[in-house]
Amino acid sequence: MKLDGPKPSRCVLLSEMLQPYRLPVFNRLAERSDLVFQVLLLSIKESNRKWDVDLDQVRFNYELLPHVDLYIRALDYGFHLNRGVRSALDRANPDVIVGTGYTSPTYWIAQRYAHRRGIGYVLWSGSTENSSRMGRFPIRWAKSRFVRRCHSFLAYGSAAERYLVSLGAEPKRVVRGMNTVDVEAFSRSAERASRDPEMPEWRKRFPERNVLFVGQMIPRKGVPELIEAFRAVSNEGFGLILVGDGPMWEKYKAEYAKVPGLFWEGYRQPLELSRYYAVADALVMPSKLEVWGLVVNEAMASGLPVIATTCSGATEDLILEGETGAAYESGDTAALTRLLTSVVEDPKRWKTMGSNAAERIRRFGPECYAESFCRAVRTAYDVSRGKLD
Repeated sequence: MKLDGPKPSRCVLLSEMLQPYRLPVFNRLAERSDLVFQVLLLSIKESNRKWDVDLDQVRFNYELLPHVDLYIRALDYGFHLNRGVRSALDRANPDVIVGTGYTSPTYWIAQRYAHRRGIGYVLWSGSTENSSRMGRFPIRWAKSRFVRRCHSFLAYGSAAERYLVSLGAEPKRVVRGMNTVDVEAFSRSAERASRDPEMPEWRKRFPERNVLFVGQMIPRKGVPELIEAFRAVSNEGFGLILVGDGPMWEKYKAEYAKVPGLFWEGYRQPLELSRYYAVADALVMPSKLEVWGLVVNEAMASGLPVIATTCSGATEDLILEGETGAAYESGDTAALTRLLTSVVEDPKRWKTMGSNAAERIRRFGPECYAESFCRAVRTAYDVSRGKLD
């Protein structure tokens, strides 16, 4: 999609941090001839994140705002207090501002700035009715007020689109994207891992069949429920590989020390996961609460089928029941046990689903998301100038 007009439209994105999975989308936006794209960062990285960001991969202009970061573990929420927001926006002189949330004061400042200057404002949001942890009055009232003052919206997927509409967004102003990672990079990485001469020896660490968990060791990720379901399968040739760490890691490891077949691998950087994706027969995402779940995208790009709870946006939009994986209700350990048993007893079926998953996810890469972003920018531009109702 080309943005109309005699010159490129200037767009400033306010982003909470520099996430490695966003770099491919941002780079695509920076490459466009019809958009002048700049990122204002509220922070570099929140305290609960361990990922590394390869700045050599950054091909877009960004500026880090002076900041004080607060992380509330009980809510699993990061808040950022920034100085110089208006000055930075003055220097950028945008036609449209895009914000990735509404929890930090910086977003409210930027939205007010946009309205005072007749600039379009886009809310890029993944929150859903299930994932919202602060949905009661007056928080929901504040969210609704913020949403009603936006000119357009970019939703992570279907569930996020519905939630925005429930908060007061005009449906015709909501652009549904598809939250994504660098699909091709994960696909290539998994293929290289499978061909690595050292892979056969490394593969011997694990049983013949394996399922994989990748995520933080925190209560909402559902790790105990996954382990209980895995234990119920009771098959010596079956392993559960757990990649990730966090505040509950030591507790979980000690509590389930006597469960055979568990492999506690600790944290790995995103592209270090390729070996694990190559050795697994399926990924399991047992989350009790999940905004999206990008690990689903990563696994599918690596050729894995996915078993996931219905609480995530990724489950609804990416998992086709019996074709690319399977969904179950969070807390239904019996259903999860049946699915894990199927992985062990019917590996050919799950391998076919993995091939289907890889094929499906190819259409939802960074280029697709960048196109959706630009449609939301154009909508906000037109609404702010009275070209659309």
